[in-house]
Amino acid sequence: MRCHLAGGFIQRALHLAGGLGVAVIAYLPSAFGGDARCDVPAELIRVEVALPHLSERLRAGNPVKIVAIGGASTTGGAAGSPDLAYPHRLQEILDRWYAAVPITVVNKGVPRQTAEQMLERFPSDVIAEDPILVIWETGTTDAVRGVEIDDFATALQGGIDQLKTRGIDIILIDMQFSRSTVTVIDFERYLSTLHRVGEVNQLYVFPRFEMMRYWSEQNVFNFDGVAKGERASLAASVYECIGRKLAEAIQLALQ
Repeated sequence: MRCHLAGGFIQRALHLAGGLGVAVIAYLPSAFGGDARCDVPAELIRVEVALPHLSERLRAGNPVKIVAIGGASTTGGAAGSPDLAYPHRLQEILDRWYAAVPITVVNKGVPRQTAEQMLERFPSDVIAEDPILVIWETGTTDAVRGVEIDDFATALQGGIDQLKTRGIDIILIDMQFSRSTVTVIDFERYLSTLHRVGEVNQLYVFPRFEMMRYWSEQNVFNFDGVAKGERASLAASVYECIGRKLAEAIQLALQ
């Protein structure tokens, strides 16, 4: 793979991208009582694909394991704890909605990895967990480092193929949004590639980028100017919100 950005710029851009989960929200309540703040237009939560293997497991009442693999926003580092990350929030919600079924969401986030680097972890961090659903959040580091688009698409397809052959359902999650990062990082090609790969494989791509752009435009979230002392609590709130919307998308895919 070729890298199109100079080393010093890459480090600054990675710092910005990693901070997307930090400098995030205006004011969201810490519990789901404030769901209206997380609302998005209906087209952003439309789900037109199914999760057949997860659906079958839930109907049978058998234990469900979900693996979330991704980068810094998956680890929840900006909030200070994996317990505040969106995978944990997702598990809390699914536990309430499907109380009769044991559900575990395993967090396999590692900051600043490309899709190819994540793919290298699939045997140990994904396949070995024997999940019924994998949530793959990727693309930010690829965009920051200027990874070749064909290489990015090849890595995505390689991971999808590994999961499909094992009867594992898949959800892809695209990048985060903030005004400061989109001015210095070319996300568009990676966004379109991720969504194209998802469409070709009939997968749901959770549109985090457009959701966060909508929240920013509506002045619900402040992605660029949060005081340093407020960042962790605000990051925890946005992870909670992402977890809620992801849970809603899964529920729609199961109907």
